[in-house]
Amino acid sequence: MLTLIYNGDIRTMDRRQPRAQAALIENGRFAFVGSLRAARAELTRRGEQAREIDLEGRLTLPGFNDSHMHFIHFAKGLMSVDLAGSQSIAEIQARMKKGLEQGLAPEGVWLEGEGWNQDYFTQGEKRFPNRAELDAVCPDKPMMIMRTCFHIGVLNSAALKALNITRETAPSYGGLAGIDPDGEPDGIIKESLLDDTKAQISSLNLETMKQIILAAQQKALAQGITSIQSDDVGYTPQADYNLLFEAFAQLEAEGKLHIRLAEQCLLQKPELIEEFLAAGYDQWSSRWFRPSCVKLLADGSLGARTAALRQPYQDDPATKGLEMFTQERLNRLVLTCHKHNMPAAIHAIGDRAIEMALDAIENARLLCPDHQPRHGIVHCQITDQALLRRFRQLDVLAFVQPIFIDYDMRICRDRVGDRTDTSYAWRDLYENGVHVSLGTDCPVEKFDTMPNLYCAVARKNITGSEKQTFLPQQALTMQQALECYTIEGAYASGEEREKGSISPGKLADFIVLDRDLFSIPEEEILQTKALQTWVEGELRYRL
Repeated sequence: MLTLIYNGDIRTMDRRQPRAQAALIENGRFAFVGSLRAARAELTRRGEQAREIDLEGRLTLPGFNDSHMHFIHFAKGLMSVDLAGSQSIAEIQARMKKGLEQGLAPEGVWLEGEGWNQDYFTQGEKRFPNRAELDAVCPDKPMMIMRTCFHIGVLNSAALKALNITRETAPSYGGLAGIDPDGEPDGIIKESLLDDTKAQISSLNLETMKQIILAAQQKALAQGITSIQSDDVGYTPQADYNLLFEAFAQLEAEGKLHIRLAEQCLLQKPELIEEFLAAGYDQWSSRWFRPSCVKLLADGSLGARTAALRQPYQDDPATKGLEMFTQERLNRLVLTCHKHNMPAAIHAIGDRAIEMALDAIENARLLCPDHQPRHGIVHCQITDQALLRRFRQLDVLAFVQPIFIDYDMRICRDRVGDRTDTSYAWRDLYENGVHVSLGTDCPVEKFDTMPNLYCAVARKNITGSEKQTFLPQQALTMQQALECYTIEGAYASGEEREKGSISPGKLADFIVLDRDLFSIPEEEILQTKALQTWVEGELRYRL
């Protein structure tokens, strides 16, 4: 039976037909989009009846597509101690102690906490916690806490012992393992060492993974999210992508998946990429789950001062951040992907990392011009005009996270000075014809859609006692931001012919909102909610 949706302000995100009064849905896809009169005429012509859904004048959009997050990490985080908003190291200690008492880590499982940010501390020093402070909570059970950026972690003594990070071994990690003045490991670990640790200690098994996926799925649907592009491999035990793929395959076979996920596969070595491709995973394509690209990490984060810069940090001239690869190594990684027509999505925040990523993509295109995978850069924060122009020249995707400015506006000028003025330049990218898609990097930030949208169009903070505006000339219009959150997200995963707009032939994934984003004051964006989320023409969430 057909479904008729009508009496709504349907913003299609299809430039050929930006608005519509009605749409017909058949077999999970839009069969007709246009006026109500024409929709009813089409029903009469076909001699068919339809289930009718009155949209009650509400704004109706394609489902949101979060173009970069860590879905499994978010889901797993439901089992971790929430450290977001901690005002001091003492509060972190208190929350971890409470988690221990509540049994969040049974026998054989590490106690984990995540989400703290020392820049938000209002009591004591604004610094990273250390081994001794976690030992004060519990010295015997392995414990790890992760900063909100997930580029910095802190271990207690039991965790250091389990990983064999000692006075003798710590220097071999080349700055990724912190050392105190006495030469002992201080518990702080960074970047790839942290990533390896997360994979090594993961307690997830197949059934647990399936359970947390379903729990996280419902939270996403409540935000109007129907599609996700996610980096998850590093959050499975021993980075076992076979387990990840099996979990989604089983859930799909059981008819329990109602959200589309395109996997951004974190594979940091050429041999791992070759192994992945040889196993045929690049050809894996199902109704709900598919790999979309290889994820590479070129640097760290601005908050942790590990984003790779061309010039030293203004507030710490002793460092330019961390380059995770040599240029030669990054070139080889991207070229390996390129030769197999597999896109590479490169995490690059600092201007040096972005430059290296663009150089690697240009090198691959020159050496193998017949292949045209859609390479992209994730985050794209510290830029200049020359770098921005290269995005268009090389046809490189920009995966951006507007919500980042809520925090970054407080630190950016301290970190990079006047380089701030040409950074977070989403409007310049969009208007120069670059494919810009929006995401949240959840759980670095919450995957709540409206704060992300608000930061994109208002360029204002959502937390703090006073409103501040950050580089307002780079604000997107509401129409631009919604395109980036829908059809551009679909383009970024190579699925723009299947989804991303309310158009005939495309999947009937759409949402109904409680307010008109095009007419309300900016501040009301933050209060806007999804009333309904539909996937393939079936109602999967109702407020």
